Amino acid sequence: MMATFSNRPLSEKRSTAFNRGIYQQTSKAIQDKKNAFGISINLYRLAKAEKLEDIKDLEGQLAKTADTKVNLYKITGDIAMIFLNTTDPFSNPTTIPYKMLYGKRAKKSVSVGDVGGFLATTEIPEITQWIKKNKIETFEGFSKVYDNLSKEVKKELEEMGTEDKADLFTGYVRPMVVLYFTALENNNSVVFIGQ
Repeated sequence: MMATFSNRPLSEKRSTAFNRGIYQQTSKAIQDKKNAFGISINLYRLAKAEKLEDIKDLEGQLAKTADTKVNLYKITGDIAMIFLNTTDPFSNPTTIPYKMLYGKRAKKSVSVGDVGGFLATTEIPEITQWIKKNKIETFEGFSKVYDNLSKEVKKELEEMGTEDKADLFTGYVRPMVVLYFTALENNNSVVFIGQ
């Protein structure tokens, strides 16, 4: 089943960023991020579960969903700063944006990296509601959030060399949004793996 927004399938609802050819520019930016130091955060949709321990054959499920994972590379902290409009996005791990990007703390080693977070199936609706409320499922909505950042956050992002909002949206935010709405439709849980 395909996730939809505003009653239109994702395949039909392309942002203006895609229409302007930003996708090609984003590919280079993603490659640059791959070569940077830090932990790359990957989000995987897994079977319905309330606890990580409830997942049967975790390794097998990770292998089956590898093509649908979302790799936030090393930009997760930048996105957290944007969604929370603060230079210290790690101060409150109970916020929805924090949970959306890092999950709730969990620890387990797997063949593809280390599990650092997990979101139960019952927590996914809260994430998708926040996405809709803040309208980050569209480039226009994400732009509004980005454009309304405090001067302090904008300065910090600039100093960190964060990509522009079009690249952030097409390369990271949009794929993450798709993952969450697909997880909602399919009653999935989400696991966060650092590499």
